[in-house]
Amino acid sequence: MSAGMIPIKKAIPIIVVAWILSLVTTLALVYVSPSIFPPLNTANLNDDAVVANKIADGAIITTKLADGTITSSKILDGTITAVDIADGSILAIKVADGAVTTAKIADGGVSSAKVADGAIVTVKLADGSVTSAKILDGTITALDLADGAVTAIKIADGAVTASKIADFAVTNLKLAAGAIPFNATYAVSTPSTTLTSWADMPDMEVSLKLNRVSDILIMFSSEAWVSAAGAANMILVRAVFVNETGTFEAIPPSGTSLTILTKEIADDMGTRSFNFYVPSADTTVSTVKIQWRLWNAGPTGYVRGRTLAAIALPA
Repeated sequence: MSAGMIPIKKAIPIIVVAWILSLVTTLALVYVSPSIFPPLNTANLNDDAVVANKIADGAIITTKLADGTITSSKILDGTITAVDIADGSILAIKVADGAVTTAKIADGGVSSAKVADGAIVTVKLADGSVTSAKILDGTITALDLADGAVTAIKIADGAVTASKIADFAVTNLKLAAGAIPFNATYAVSTPSTTLTSWADMPDMEVSLKLNRVSDILIMFSSEAWVSAAGAANMILVRAVFVNETGTFEAIPPSGTSLTILTKEIADDMGTRSFNFYVPSADTTVSTVKIQWRLWNAGPTGYVRGRTLAAIALPA
């Protein structure tokens, strides 16, 4: 053993004593340190003592933030997302004028309540977008129709009634050919008769096609004479109307002074005219005839240049 070295048996007690003293010292520091070194709090910190690198990432939680401390300058531009905004928190005053563009409006998102009265002006309507279903029944007035806008195809058949036609408005040009049934005939031959019973006068017959119940106006004129003078030596005439239901005598009836064609003088030629009519004639193809006979037997009756015309007027 070298001089100055402590034998192992003497060193062990020294080590043990040193360890015990160290333990006692540590316990004493733990016990008395709160009173010697109080914990750190706001009062122990100097102003501006806590700098950024002294704060752990994620250490600042909601409860550590005072109300109203986060200003616009503290929020990074573009970092506020939809989930950060509470439902219903965007008020009208927060939306800049002109900020809501077409792309920001959801399809079908603009309801009737969102459109101001009178806001939809003509230029906002697409051509052809206003259909019949969008026009309230009975609201199109005369002022809404352009002059000449109502064409023939727009008028329903039968829609123009008598009250819709101005007085004297239907001119001759407005009537179709044959719109008023009419027929006429003329003859220059000189037939004769000795009959005292009714017979058809040659060439004095016309046909009419009636499209409605009509009043038939019949006009007849002729030159006529008898071969012998004498009382009641005269020619009588009448008009008859014939259709599929029968033969009808026109008014005035035969046998009256209104139907005498000649005078009681031999060979005294004269011309006479007669008007007859048939009221409420049926709607069929009809025939109008002039018939003649002598008042008495004996003389011969003659006719020459003669005319028959018939016209059907609405009954």
